[in-house]
Amino acid sequence: MSLLRDFEQRLESLLEGFFARQFKSGVQPVEIAKKLAREMDSNRTISVSKIYVPNRYIIRISQTDAERLKLFEKALVAELQDFLVQHAKKEGYALIGKPQIKFEESAKLTIGEINIESMLEGNRAEFIGEMERLRPAVSKSKTGKVENAYLVRIGASGDTRILLSGRFTKIGRAVDNDIVIPDPNVSRHHARVENTASKYLLKDLGSTNGTFVNGERIAEYALRDGDTVVIGTTKLQFRREIGV
Repeated sequence: MSLLRDFEQRLESLLEGFFARQFKSGVQPVEIAKKLAREMDSNRTISVSKIYVPNRYIIRISQTDAERLKLFEKALVAELQDFLVQHAKKEGYALIGKPQIKFEESAKLTIGEINIESMLEGNRAEFIGEMERLRPAVSKSKTGKVENAYLVRIGASGDTRILLSGRFTKIGRAVDNDIVIPDPNVSRHHARVENTASKYLLKDLGSTNGTFVNGERIAEYALRDGDTVVIGTTKLQFRREIGV
């Protein structure tokens, strides 16, 4: 049974006939769950060994829908929290604490509309600790300044920066990659970025649908600042930044 179907059945069982009476129209709890899962997927922070996802979600709905939810909002929040925990486990994501969910009314939204905002906050000790371990891999430019390189994942819900820190950064559909792209158009082990002393070399690993840079299919390519990489339906931009 899918996570969404299991969520829906548990909610129906919990609320019995009230569920059916209240949700013939307006916002649907299963649609909230779907949007939460998409929000989690779209706002991942990928480090060397883990894929972190937001742990706080604000769900904005219309005033009419908010009134309908008030009687059982706590029960719905608890079910949605459990759903997100299971979704994160299924996808191999790392959560910092149990997801926090809050409903807010919005006069800008009409009946049935849902707007979700997510963020990663709370106890960041584990996340910061891992990012600190990445510091030795950061290189220096000829001027002696620190240089960082990123792949910026471009998405409808916002962009995600992915630090290129190790000797290799693996990209593909399988969960053992450093950058996981859950897309059937992406091979299990699709491509990798090799971090050498002077350049970042993108190599296609014999993928079925190819790796593209600036619209051209490549086998091997030395990335330059601003290059656009397309893998499956996912667009990434390579960025190099020099700081103090």
